[in-house]
This record gives sequence, structure tokens and C-alpha cells, in this order.
Amino acid sequence: MRRELILNWGPVHETLKEDIEKEVRLFNEFRPVDNGWSYFTFFELGTKREDVLFNLSELEKAAEDNGYFLPDELVRQHNKLVVCANCPEGGNAYQLYALWSLLAGFEKRWSDSRRNPNLSFYGKLGGIYDRPEKGRVLVIYSTSDEALLQIEERLNELFKVAKVPGVEFSVRLANGLSALPRMLHGFNDPSYQSTGVHFFRITDPLRFNILLEQARNDFGNYLFQKYD
Repeated sequence: MRRELILNWGPVHETLKEDIEKEVRLFNEFRPVDNGWSYFTFFELGTKREDVLFNLSELEKAAEDNGYFLPDELVRQHNKLVVCANCPEGGNAYQLYALWSLLAGFEKRWSDSRRNPNLSFYGKLGGIYDRPEKGRVLVIYSTSDEALLQIEERLNELFKVAKVPGVEFSVRLANGLSALPRMLHGFNDPSYQSTGVHFFRITDPLRFNILLEQARNDFGNYLFQKYD
């Protein structure tokens, strides 16, 4: 069985998609793009979205059942990889092209799901921040931390051969709902955690619910079958 990369290009990246299709390769020939996201999946065709996307309802129910406290075990289940392409002189579009090249290289090497069963993932490409030194990013989610670690290992292999002139790649592990740890009292405080606490209070329930709603809106952008 083979996995296929499906890219759902966002409106802000339409010119990038066109430039890639025209085989533009020089950083100064890519047209500028605005901040925003495009979405991708890398699974066998026929995969059901409910079998792989985060269970946001479980997270919401746990918060409600525990008086807006969350168990640390549940929070730590929601992890992701953040791949950054940094090229100060190249501009956002060229950095995004580099990340697209990385995805295409990953599909080319590891599309066989029988030989590489833990390398399926979904995520988004782009960024919404203005600081150019942060570069553009791929945000990659999978079904377990074990799978994320294997994907990270393959990415590090790919960094050595998927050369894009002037671009440096890096990868790190982060919480899947980036803002969530900052909403939990004491979650990132080692002295607080050393007390043996396993539940953390959500300091702003309204903001927490907004975060879940934003994540749900994201989920609709992941495609698991191809459309003409």
C-alpha cells in the first residue's frame, strides 16, 4: 500500500502553487505571499479523518468533567513536530518552496506504508507571524509520539540531501495545541510539577474554548481523498 501526499493550498499561497508548477527555482523569481496556511495529509487513500485527527471532544469533555482541570497525561498526548526553513535573504515564498520540496522528498522516499508503517502524518505549511528571522514552518502531527520520533529521524536524514540553496532546516518537538501549556497553571514550572501534581487548572476557560474552536476549524482543511 502507498501513501499519497495531498496538499490543500490556501488562498494566500495560490501564487506559490503556480510558481512551483511553472518550475520556478530561483529565490528572487518567486512572487511574494501573505501570511497564512496551506494544509496537507500523507496517508493511504481511504484513511478516515476521525481515525487520525486529535480527539478534541475528549479534551473538551475532560476539562468539563474535572472542573476545568486537565490531566497531564492527556495534554502530553497532543504533540507535534515543527520544521523551520530559515533563509533571511530568500523571503517567505522561497522558504515555503523549500518546505514544499521537503514534503515532496519525503513522499518520494517513504510512501510505501508496508515497509514504513509509522510515517503517516498530517499538518500545515506556512505561518502567521511577521518576524522574518523565524522563517516559515511545517507543522506535522501524527498518531503517536513514537511515530513523531520516527518521522523526526527521517526528516533529519532528509535535511542532509534535500538541499535548497541558502536554506537551513531545523526540527523540534512541541505541544500540538501550542497555546495550551501556557493556559495551565504550573504546567511549565518544574518546581510545581515536582510536587507530584497530575492535574493542571485552566486559567482562562473562555480562551481554552476558543482554542478548541480554532482547531476544529483547521480540521476541515485536511483532505483525505483527492478531488479534481
